[in-house]
This record gives sequence, structure tokens and C-alpha cells, in this order.
Amino acid sequence: MTLEKGVLNPAAKDKEDMFIGWAGAPAVDRRFLLVALPASLAVTTGAAYAVASNLSDPGAGAWLTNATHSVTGVLVNRPYPMIYTADPAAPDGVRTVLVVAQGKCTSGLDLAGATGRPVRAEGVLIQRKERQMLEVPLFVDEWLFDADGAAGETAVAIPQEEPLGTARLAGNIMDSKCFFGVMRPGRGKTHKACASLCIRGGIPPSFWARTDSGREVVMLMTDADGNAFGEDILPFVADPVEAEGAIVRVGDILQFRADVSDIRRT
Repeated sequence: MTLEKGVLNPAAKDKEDMFIGWAGAPAVDRRFLLVALPASLAVTTGAAYAVASNLSDPGAGAWLTNATHSVTGVLVNRPYPMIYTADPAAPDGVRTVLVVAQGKCTSGLDLAGATGRPVRAEGVLIQRKERQMLEVPLFVDEWLFDADGAAGETAVAIPQEEPLGTARLAGNIMDSKCFFGVMRPGRGKTHKACASLCIRGGIPPSFWARTDSGREVVMLMTDADGNAFGEDILPFVADPVEAEGAIVRVGDILQFRADVSDIRRT
């Protein structure tokens, strides 16, 4: 086949005008890449650092799946499943350990027969600073046992409620399980779908806020009567909200009690 005149100039001086896959890169391209590649790497690294430095601190949460933990104390089921354990370092000498089932099925736990009794529970510990939660199998007979109380660990008085007044707070509603350490971070809009499923499944919601000094405040959230929230709270989960309600101390836990009608997006 013969090319028409002017379609391709085979002269040696024009050999770099056409890309040839098996040939070496033209000198002009090599010079460009030697400058462009390091510059692109520096810009990309700087941008990644800038984005990472502006992300929220995921917090000191931990999901200790490498060991089985045993908790001994008194089991209660209101407003959410929890075990009160003896701890001299905690307010009133009582530490609260919330109880959740594996996955998002806490509402399936049948604890009615054990409420108010001394028990020993075995499961995986989820912990964020001084807040603790025990993740257990769904079937009660696999993790819940009667406690003999020989060491006096079950001699725990259920703490009394201490009203601390009412407040209007701005913050986020999230599920306690992920926030305590299962997910990091476990709050904000990116966590909305997971938090909604967790709370729908019976995992306790918590209200997260910051004080004017920047200190993090996390309170167990209930309805205005101190009972577990139902699905009516789901539309507000993980969104920036403002809520008005009563703050009640129960042992080492603060509860934020509010009606759904007193919650609004901000």
C-alpha cells in the first residue's frame, strides 16, 4: 500500500512526532516526567494530610474481641439491659455495664426472668473511656448464669435517680454500641444508616454534645418518662439536632430524657 504524499513524513527529523510503543520515551517527555511525578506526589501527599488533619477524632473506643470478659452484678432491664457492678472508683460505688446482643438484635434478648437477680455474664467488652458495654450472644443460656456471690461482688444496690434539672442541648443522637468502640468514628451523617438499624434493633441511643469548653458529654437517651425509646426517634438519628429535656444521674450514668416532640433538626 502506498500512502498519499503528505500523510506521513518518513524523514529522520520527524521520528519523535509519532508515538511508538516499543521505542524509548522522547527526551522532552522524560524531562517532563522527572519534574511532574515528584511534584504530583508532593501535592497529593499534602492534600491527603490536610484532609486527614481535619477529620473528627474517632475517640478512645475499643472493641476487645480477643478475649471473653466476665461481669458480675445485678441485672436490670429498664430503660435498657444493663448490669450494675461493684466498683469503689465509680460514683456510689457502682459501675454500669450496658448489655447488647451480637449484631443488631438486642431487642430479642429475653431477660425478663433474670431482672433484679445477681448474675454473672460473659461476653465481649466494648469500652470508651469509663463507659462499658458487654456484647453477648442472643441466646441467654449461652452467656448468663446465676452468681453465687461468694466474693461479695453481687451485693450491689441499684442506684437511685438524681434529677439535675432541664437543659436544651445541641448535638447528635447515635447508637451507643458503635460509638463506644465497634465503629470508629461511630457518629455523624456517614454513620446514619448503621445507627438507625442499631437503634431499631434495641441498642440504646446516646446523646452526644460538647460543652462550651470543648469537653465531650455523652448521655444515655430515654423518653421523658425514663423508658426506652422506640422507632419514633429514628428520623433524628445522626443528624445535627437540638433537644430539650431533663438530665438525670443514675449511678455513673447520665440520662437525657426528652420527648420526640422536643427534638428538632438544626
